[in-house]
Amino acid sequence: MPATVGGNLLQRTRCRYFQDVSKPCNKRSPGSGCPAIAGVHRDLGILGTSEHCVATNPSDMAVALAALDATVQVHDSAPIQLVDLHALPGDTPQVETVLPPGALVTAVALPPLGMPSRYRKVRDRASYAFAVASIAAALDVVDGTVRDVRIAWGGVAPKPWRAYEAERALRGGPATDQAFRVAADRELAAARPLPGNAFKLPLVRNLTAAVLGELAEVDR
Repeated sequence: MPATVGGNLLQRTRCRYFQDVSKPCNKRSPGSGCPAIAGVHRDLGILGTSEHCVATNPSDMAVALAALDATVQVHDSAPIQLVDLHALPGDTPQVETVLPPGALVTAVALPPLGMPSRYRKVRDRASYAFAVASIAAALDVVDGTVRDVRIAWGGVAPKPWRAYEAERALRGGPATDQAFRVAADRELAAARPLPGNAFKLPLVRNLTAAVLGELAEVDR
């Protein structure tokens, strides 16, 4: 099981330029360029990207575990929070995780959650398709007020994107559709979409409002 889970978390990008060895790619060959930026980037990132790479992490499991505050146990090394496992590209897109060479993932630990959660994925096909965008969320609402919330997005960044700004905006506030949308927009303020994937902004906003609304049982 650790091998299956670890392998899922450490999947490499599905960017077509990374997969096609006849094309330049900074992740495969640092300094060769990122043709996706001016090329086909519909499925690629809008958050946490850089001028050197706009690829996304394809793992569904990693998104869910990021929202659940999972910890990755590594042999002969200190545990790593799942949200810190994957590296942003910056100037070194070839560095994808903080794991040292030869590291062995032995387990993934989950703390108690204690609130309802949900995972939803938007994809182009009904099966065997990677996320265009996804969300893992957990929400605790008491008397119409958000007591606690966790949100992670997939399909939009080089790593599972924990939406901390959105969480901070929601805690202590009303559990309403409008509040969910405002919180999503606060997180998305840092987005740098490209012409071909700017549609992900309203997609993620609507997806977040829909899933949180279901968890809060809000009438839209």
